[in-house]
Amino acid sequence: MVHWSRVPLLNTCLSESRTVAAKRNMSLMTLIVVSLMVYSPIASSAENSTKESQGGIEDVFFLDLPCDVNSTCDVSKPIHLVEYFGADWCEPCEALELFLETLNFNEIALIQHHPSVLDNSYLNHSKTVFEQEYRLLFIPSLVVNSNGLLTGSNQGIELNQSLANINTNFRGIDNISIENGMLFWNSSTEHNLTIWRLEETSHEYHNRSLPYLAVERITVTNGDKQHDISQLLNHSNGRLIFILQDNEEPRPLQSISTSPTGEKALSEGEEETKQLFAHDGDYDLAVITFALLFLALLPALISFRNLQKQDSEEAE
Repeated sequence: MVHWSRVPLLNTCLSESRTVAAKRNMSLMTLIVVSLMVYSPIASSAENSTKESQGGIEDVFFLDLPCDVNSTCDVSKPIHLVEYFGADWCEPCEALELFLETLNFNEIALIQHHPSVLDNSYLNHSKTVFEQEYRLLFIPSLVVNSNGLLTGSNQGIELNQSLANINTNFRGIDNISIENGMLFWNSSTEHNLTIWRLEETSHEYHNRSLPYLAVERITVTNGDKQHDISQLLNHSNGRLIFILQDNEEPRPLQSISTSPTGEKALSEGEEETKQLFAHDGDYDLAVITFALLFLALLPALISFRNLQKQDSEEAE
């Protein structure tokens, strides 16, 4: 039997860089997060057709290292781009990281981000993407094609199912090649090219590694069609990810989860709870939203009532 009081919502950790701000706005944040989780699956369940979405991404290529600086290096185009945000100190992250190791990396370009300053492998660029570009709050989180969002390890294991329902059509880079340490690329768009260098990195606390942890990011401006990347190629392992992407910030994300709190094993006695959240329809959404709003405003109403009593007593 699952003890709900012991199961963290979505099986997540609040990012350490957000903790102070979150404490100041906990009631409002709780309302927003829970409301979005309740609404998202209802909205997505109405879309039975296969979705075509790639967010602000125009095109994506990757290059597996090592690559001889004095030769021509072949780049490949993935089917999907998946960005993972986690931390070595985050307990719920471990299960999701082990799951990500089973992906087909010939079809999926995976970028593993460590946005937490508490990690030895922290990267400031990953923190910028986490906080400013995607406006995320929780780890672990998965962002698919810079558009879809799966929050927590429970939703994260839905990744394969979600990818099967998403069609991508990456295009925008007319040609791209790497010869003698020089990057040559051309695009009919006006977007810049972002290059992430990923490296296999040992986990800080466990005897395993993250295969594609982001360790460096550079931006090649649209007018720079030739760029020396020989320093990026002089590494024995890892991967380079080339992303042609618009400059929109923050980037709007939509939940691609099929359930509000991820998959859970429920006992027969808890089946009624599952059915409550399984209903579709505007009536259910309105009732749940009203209840959440009432609970969120209740502390403020109580405080207001106490102030009224205090004013009345002072007036007497």
